[in-house]
Amino acid sequence: MEQERRIHIVEVGPRDGLQNLQAFVSTEHKIALIRRLAASGIREIQAGGFVNPRAIPQFRDMEAVIAGLADLEDVTLNVMVPNLKGARDAVACSIRKIVFFFSVSRSHNMNNVRQTPEESLQALEDIMDKVVAGSDVVVRVDLATVFGCPFEGFMTLDAILKCVGAVAAMGIREITLCDTVGVGNPKQVADVIRHCRGAFPAVAFGAHFHDTRGLGLANVLRAYDEGVRAFDSSIGGLGGCPFAPGASGNVATEDVAFLFNEMGEETGIDMEALLEATRYLHSVIPRVPITSALFHAGLPRLYEYREVPNQTERGEITSC
Repeated sequence: MEQERRIHIVEVGPRDGLQNLQAFVSTEHKIALIRRLAASGIREIQAGGFVNPRAIPQFRDMEAVIAGLADLEDVTLNVMVPNLKGARDAVACSIRKIVFFFSVSRSHNMNNVRQTPEESLQALEDIMDKVVAGSDVVVRVDLATVFGCPFEGFMTLDAILKCVGAVAAMGIREITLCDTVGVGNPKQVADVIRHCRGAFPAVAFGAHFHDTRGLGLANVLRAYDEGVRAFDSSIGGLGGCPFAPGASGNVATEDVAFLFNEMGEETGIDMEALLEATRYLHSVIPRVPITSALFHAGLPRLYEYREVPNQTERGEITSC
């Protein structure tokens, strides 16, 4: 029996990592990448988005990608949808978990999906009524710009809780708090998550961080300290929102998995297999920088993790 996973890593590279690329990644390469990610032990993968192909051409082949993964076992494929049409198209392709997204920030939501947050909430209600009701489809909501917006700055806690409350009132129990442009800091992350979990104990909160300014893993660890156990990450550290200026890559899956594995927290991920998936991605898009620290440094070979003895208790002090 597989050991219980204490940390649930959701791989978003095939969606968030590829959506910004100018070059189209072939259907065959997308399928092969997702299969390699699944082989590493990742059990939830965001395969792409059912969006208008004129807005994000990278996902014009979503039906073919999903069809090419029909035999993938023991893996949840989720897809991003912005509206009722996207949800219907996803479910028609046998997807059983959809991720709906909207922003706390009015300006970012208008830039991203050409709707106010209130209009997005109405679209979500339509999805719940017309697609989800009476089915086995699960909905997760990604709440964007929780930790800051490129147009409006930091969001108030009241605005965040209002959005979370509107989503929770529809019966949705998975909400991911997203640092869309990588401006969050650990103190802010702790404050927001503490208030969200306190106000909505029935909701399972996840976290989605970008490493735009080098605080990605610090924010992951702070969210963990506040009780979050589900984290989005992107293979190779790729990613960024095409409608948010300055939003560079996500936290790298390799680095997040390594962090938790070294802490003794079970992720179920085989690090060697995961790095093999990164190498495959690099071969497919060789001109795109891979920002994962683990990809560049490699796995440590000369030690196994153990408690470090206190040398000073025996009067032994060694230099580096």
